[in-house]
Amino acid sequence: MKLDIEARMLQLERKSRRLTFLCIGLFVVSMALSGAFAFAGPGRQSGIVHVRGLVVEDAQRRARIVIGAPFPDVPNRIRHDAGSVALLFLDEQGHDRLTVGQSFPPQIQGKVPANFHRIGDSVGLFIHNTAGDERGGISWLSNGRGAISFDYPDRDAIGMYVDEKNRSATFVLEYADAAVGDVSLFEMSARGRGGRFSLFDPTGKPRSVWNVAEGAVSTSR
Repeated sequence: MKLDIEARMLQLERKSRRLTFLCIGLFVVSMALSGAFAFAGPGRQSGIVHVRGLVVEDAQRRARIVIGAPFPDVPNRIRHDAGSVALLFLDEQGHDRLTVGQSFPPQIQGKVPANFHRIGDSVGLFIHNTAGDERGGISWLSNGRGAISFDYPDRDAIGMYVDEKNRSATFVLEYADAAVGDVSLFEMSARGRGGRFSLFDPTGKPRSVWNVAEGAVSTSR
């Protein structure tokens, strides 16, 4: 019984020390936040920090996370040609790795195509490879189209799309051989009360098509 009581007393002492450290830590954090919020100018709501941009640096003072409207241009970022209202993550070398927010012109195989344009303004999550090339993501476009896609180094590879205007959903898989070019291997779509499944040869010609309409299935070539 005596050992049991002593063991419980030791547990209570440990908990008391942990609680003390926790209270000290919370006090320090609260004081730091109070100091930060004190910079809010006259007329600004208490407890809200107003900034145009924010840069998070690593131990070597390299910018690794930038956020803003638009996000600020930082010296160690490889690209200086584009910005947007977004949160951008950079690697140690300054390559774009992940963008969350408004899109901007993509880098493809190390270059930003001068004549490239998206089919609509978009917001979402955009993934970049170790060279900073855009390789896929999830986005919603201003034209009412949602997309989930991943790319080959030079072009689209696989995509899923939803179009709210014509109430359709489409899945596309493109040929992997670079020599074939931007050609679908197959496409599958749903629209209204039916749908279509199509297979294509490397020239882009449909080789086999299945159509579904009101529950009836038909094929063609």
